[in-house]
Amino acid sequence: MFRTTSWIDALTTLSAVAAITSKIKLCTSILNIVVRNPVVCAKALTGIDILSSGRLFAGVGPGSYKGDYDVCGIAFEERWKRFDEALQILKLLWEQESEGKEVDYNGHYYKFEKITLAPRPYQKPHPPILIGSWGSSDPGLRRVAKYGDGWMASAYNIMPVKFKEKWTTLLSCRKDMGKDTSHFDNFVVSMFGYIDNNREKINSMISNVLSPALGRPADELRGLLLFGSLDECIKKIEALLEVGVKSIHFWPVNNFIEQIEIFSKEIISSFR
Repeated sequence: MFRTTSWIDALTTLSAVAAITSKIKLCTSILNIVVRNPVVCAKALTGIDILSSGRLFAGVGPGSYKGDYDVCGIAFEERWKRFDEALQILKLLWEQESEGKEVDYNGHYYKFEKITLAPRPYQKPHPPILIGSWGSSDPGLRRVAKYGDGWMASAYNIMPVKFKEKWTTLLSCRKDMGKDTSHFDNFVVSMFGYIDNNREKINSMISNVLSPALGRPADELRGLLLFGSLDECIKKIEALLEVGVKSIHFWPVNNFIEQIEIFSKEIISSFR
């Protein structure tokens, strides 16, 4: 969030995009509702949902960068417990029975009285809440099952075979909680990549651009993410679809517009 990057603030950007588009879906991936404060986030996300006429997906998480917490004066070690309360608050404010109804919250980290959220989100009862989780822990998956409308899995932290195992666990948790599974969604996000038939260029993008940024071995990233020729990338996507992945968020590491056009015209079209 606050570390040195060239990224524009997500909520500011989505507000602008909402105003100049009419069809594409908008999503935060992943919005840290702990350091930003869940009440503030509920209000801001509601505004984007209204401005976009209901095209928003709210992808949320606690983040994984200690520096974000340090600069906000929040203990990094508290992030998961705070995140649980933040999710409760987001749902509480969005699931008020009627506009103008006041609600209270008395948690360990957050406390308030007689808060109301108006106007209400465009989508009823609220934008889908997608919870980011690497899927590495059962408590994390139970959190997704309990509070989320879908799961955002990290592309560079989960193999297809592991995704299938965790997705099965998630659906089982939902059933045990008496929650709907037929409309429960999943997304593989942070799907970094570069599509090109030039092997040397691909190796350069992984080794010189992405590997240093993530601090992960180049060979590991090459196998997990969308680096390679058209045929190689199509096969990687097919492998994900076979284990139950419903949506993939492609994130090119360079030549962004050109890569998005290739992905749209050459990759997506092959699955229609």
